[in-house]
Amino acid sequence: MKYPIPIVILGAAVVAMTTAFCLAAGAGETKPSGKTYRLACPDGADVFKLPPKDLHWQELHRILDEKAGQLIQIVDHDQVDSTLFIDTEGLRLYVASAECRTRFEQLPRESAEQMTLAYLVRNLLLRRYSATGVEPERIPVRGDAGKKLGKEGMVEIKAGEYVRPGHYFTSQSAEIGERTGEKYKVKVSAFHIDKYKVTNEDYCRFLNDGNPGYWNSANWSNITRDADGRFQVVAEKAKWPVIAVNWYQAAGYAKWAGKRLPTEAEWEFAAAGSAGRKYPWGNEPPDNTRGHFVSSGDYTPVDAFPAGATPDGVVGLAGNAAEWCADFYSHDFYDKAPPEGVLSDPNGPALGNPEQGHARMFKGFCQARETPQFLECTKRHARAPLLTAAIGFRCVKPGCT
Repeated sequence: MKYPIPIVILGAAVVAMTTAFCLAAGAGETKPSGKTYRLACPDGADVFKLPPKDLHWQELHRILDEKAGQLIQIVDHDQVDSTLFIDTEGLRLYVASAECRTRFEQLPRESAEQMTLAYLVRNLLLRRYSATGVEPERIPVRGDAGKKLGKEGMVEIKAGEYVRPGHYFTSQSAEIGERTGEKYKVKVSAFHIDKYKVTNEDYCRFLNDGNPGYWNSANWSNITRDADGRFQVVAEKAKWPVIAVNWYQAAGYAKWAGKRLPTEAEWEFAAAGSAGRKYPWGNEPPDNTRGHFVSSGDYTPVDAFPAGATPDGVVGLAGNAAEWCADFYSHDFYDKAPPEGVLSDPNGPALGNPEQGHARMFKGFCQARETPQFLECTKRHARAPLLTAAIGFRCVKPGCT
C-alpha cells in the first residue's frame, strides 16, 4: 500500500502520464476572470532537467522554486490565448505560444533525467500554488454517462446533528498529531453518499466518456491506456479504490457523476452519526474483520469488509485508502466554536490557509494497526491538492428526494 508522498518528489521519481493537447475551448464556455497560470518556454534545455539527486532539501526547494518561476507564469486571465492550452492531471494549463506548446508536448512520458508534465504539476505548479493560492483551472468535464446513474449505489443519510468534541487527532503526513479546540454542535441537512469508494472501474468509465485529461497517470495508479487510447484496469483490480488522484481529478469525476465531494461535516456525520461513534462501525477498535489496515501491499475490493460498515450501510470509510473532501483546511476553523455554539451545513474555510499551503481536507486513512487514532471519525488530515497519494474518494448528492 502506498502512503501519502511528501510535497517534493525527488529527481529520480518517475511517473507515467498522459496529456490531452487541445486546439480550442469547448463551445459555449466562458473565460474565467482573475489570475491563471501560463506555461513559458525560456531559452535552453537545462530548465527541463530534473534537479540532481541527494540534494539538501533547502537547495532542492531553491532549485524547484527557480524552475517554477521560469516555466510557470501567473497572469491575468484576459492575457492568455484561450485556444492554446494543455489538459493534464485534471488541469487546464495555458501556454505562451504554439511553439511553446509543442515543446511541452515533446517532453518524455517517463524519465529519470528530464522533467515530465506530471512532475511539473506535482512539484513546480504545486509550489506556485502553495505560495500564491492562485487556483488552477479544471478541465471542462465531458460526457453524460455518469449523470445517468442517479442515486444508484448511494445511501441516504437523514438530517441530524452531532457534536465536535474539541479534542481530535490530525496529520499532514503519516505522523499523528493532536489538537484541542472548543466543543460545539454541527447540523447537517439530508444527503446521499456513495455506499463504496469510487473504484478503478468507475474511474475508467469517466475517462473513457471523453475525459482523458483526468487520467491519474502515476505509474502506481493501476489504470493504464491501451494503443487505441482506451483506459483500462486489470480485472482483479477493477473493484479496488481508485488512488493517485489529486483533489481536482476527484472533483472532476464527481461533477461528471452529477454529484460533488462531501464536506468534512457530511463525511464525519456519515461516519460517526449523531451518537458520535469513535469509528464508522462503532466504538470497538479496528481489527482484521473491519477493513484493510495493512501498512504495505495491495488494496482490496471496496466491498470486501461489510463488518466495517456504518449502521446506515456506508462501507469502507476507514481503511483501504483515504478520501478527499471538498473543504479547504485550517486549524482555526475547526478549533473555534461559532458565537451561537451551532454550525449549520459548514463548508469549511472560505479560502485556503497560506500557512498550510492552501491544503485540502481528506478523511479516513489506509492503515492504522499500531495507531488506530488515524481511523477515528473526528481525525482531520490536510494535504496539498496537487499531490497524488493513497487517497481516493466517494461522492454525495444533497437532499433526500
